[in-house]
Amino acid sequence: MPLAAALRKLEPPPDSALVAAAYRPLILAALPALARGEGAPPRSLAAVRTALWTTALGRVPAEERAYADLIETHRARLAERDDSGRAVRWMSLPPILVTILMRIVRELGPRSCLELGTGFGLSTAHQAAALELNGAGRLMSLDIEGMVELAEPGLDDLGLGERVELVGGLIEETLPGACEDAAPVEYVLLDADHREESTLAQLEVILPAVAPGAVIVVDDVNWEDGQMPRVWRAIAAHERVAASTQLYRLGIAIVDEGAEPVR
Repeated sequence: MPLAAALRKLEPPPDSALVAAAYRPLILAALPALARGEGAPPRSLAAVRTALWTTALGRVPAEERAYADLIETHRARLAERDDSGRAVRWMSLPPILVTILMRIVRELGPRSCLELGTGFGLSTAHQAAALELNGAGRLMSLDIEGMVELAEPGLDDLGLGERVELVGGLIEETLPGACEDAAPVEYVLLDADHREESTLAQLEVILPAVAPGAVIVVDDVNWEDGQMPRVWRAIAAHERVAASTQLYRLGIAIVDEGAEPVR
């Protein structure tokens, strides 16, 4: 059975060890695509390659594993709740993919990060933990009011609230100001509106604010309704994207040296 078909059968639940086992060869297979990137800053390429390689081989630093264990305990508590449990189990990124997010942020060392789609705060927490371990950097995370209010207590309980600025409201309204405040942005996670037109519109607002060599991660690029695969193809082919690769559900793009961002 092809790996993609196997993953469709395995997800959810996202915490299955079988999901991690299925993803590891996909991660390794995604590495050669990055080698074809011309114009991608070597430092950004090296950060993403190292993040993927170490995750696939299970060579995640002990301090990151310790934080991940704390966050997974928090995930388990959320999954037991009557109001959010089913959504947490079915919608949140599985542990191996949030490990990739943590590893990319850890290796890249960004000072300014932007996340669209706070959700339950699990991806937010992994990225914030990487910033905390790096000893520098802030993450601005945007979602509707109800979601940021749901995520905030967990981030505080994990001791990561100081690394995250939660911005509640409609993203199309809050994004321009967030980009202005966060520029130059060195790392982006797009995991909010999964419609083609709005996601690509968000990208065009973000790109003038990103730093040369910024890393942009896009979730759910495998969705079979056609919109997200088209979104990912458009992002991978964008004139500002120097290198890209796909790990079934995640797309990872590296912005070219380009012009300096709007400040």
